[in-house]
Amino acid sequence: MLKKPLAALLVCSALSPLVAIAAPSLADPSYGGPRWGANLENLNLTAEQRQRLQAVRQQYQAQMEQTRNQLRTAKEELRQMMGSNASEDQIRSKHQQVRQLENQLASLRFESMLAMRGILTPQQRQTLATQMQQRRQGNRFIKPQQ
Repeated sequence: MLKKPLAALLVCSALSPLVAIAAPSLADPSYGGPRWGANLENLNLTAEQRQRLQAVRQQYQAQMEQTRNQLRTAKEELRQMMGSNASEDQIRSKHQQVRQLENQLASLRFESMLAMRGILTPQQRQTLATQMQQRRQGNRFIKPQQ
């Protein structure tokens, strides 16, 4: 039962750098700052690709923001219910709502990333995959040797 949401989450995590491609401004820190600009430059996007990626981002932005806000509210309600006299059924119902919103958000991210992926050339996809792999290797925690 958890395999589908987990698989979707893993796919979304693997594709998440595609979201960076459509950042509205390379200088905007809310979109990752300069490191996203490096991804854009390394992919050698055409002006048309940049416009199309921005359009995809705008297409999904409002729906994703609304879902994120609903999820944030539902999670807070669940936390409050855990400390209250709410019944187990009420808490289970709220937990189910949280799970549904998480799945909905993951699906939106996945669909937007697939749309963005469709704009890239095979070479750009390969370059992005290489960058993602290098970033993952660089982000791993290395236990100090004693």
